[in-house]
Amino acid sequence: MLSTCCTRRGLLVLCIVFLMLFASWSSAQTLNLVTEAWPPLIVDTPQHEPQGPLWTITRSVAQRMGVDVYVRFVPWKRALDQVARSQKDGVIGAARTRGREKVMRFSEEPLLYSETAVFSLRRAPVRFDDGLSSLTGKRVAVSAGYSYNREVWSAPYFERVEVRDIQSGLQLVMMGRVDAFLVNRDVGWYEARQLGIEDQLVASAGVVSGGPVYLAFSPSVSPALIEDFDRALRAFRDTEEYRRLMLDFSAPVDPSVP
Repeated sequence: MLSTCCTRRGLLVLCIVFLMLFASWSSAQTLNLVTEAWPPLIVDTPQHEPQGPLWTITRSVAQRMGVDVYVRFVPWKRALDQVARSQKDGVIGAARTRGREKVMRFSEEPLLYSETAVFSLRRAPVRFDDGLSSLTGKRVAVSAGYSYNREVWSAPYFERVEVRDIQSGLQLVMMGRVDAFLVNRDVGWYEARQLGIEDQLVASAGVVSGGPVYLAFSPSVSPALIEDFDRALRAFRDTEEYRRLMLDFSAPVDPSVP
């Protein structure tokens, strides 16, 4: 009787261990991601089928790993907070900063490179020919939660006006409530076209800041999975699919000022 009882207990323990391992394995095969819509780099369609190169790269690399990937679109600051708190597995399109490195795990391989320009009215262009000092005395819209360089946030010679999304920043420029808006060049032109105001704006040829953007993972994601992601991303860059994606993706032709 005792032997039978022990056997049953042993089987029960094995079943529990198996179920725990299965749950862990299942979880490891799914990445639940967040980001903010950042057209044309990543777009939330009415059919809730994400598009754009940031999403295509992320999804293609995950598929190579045998991992299912899902994304939810939320305001940027909320996306960062959810990943830092391990409520989501990762955020698509994050710049790497010291502050974020303390609360997230970054892949070594970037998804894409981002370039921030100065958008202003065509009839009252803001010249950007002497770095940020060109903005002296100006009211400048900036996106809340985005990673500009440190000087953008600390410079005392222009006033910053935070906006929650790209269209809000462009609309402030159009209404004359700010002199300029610091925004990703491709994203700025895409949103301007959506609003039908692209012919009323100019963007600086000079770059405010620029650099790589990554898939930033939550602290709960294992380093091994992140290493696998890096390897799969490097391999994907050698494919015809990746080269075709980069060729198909082109920024709009934009009028620029110095």
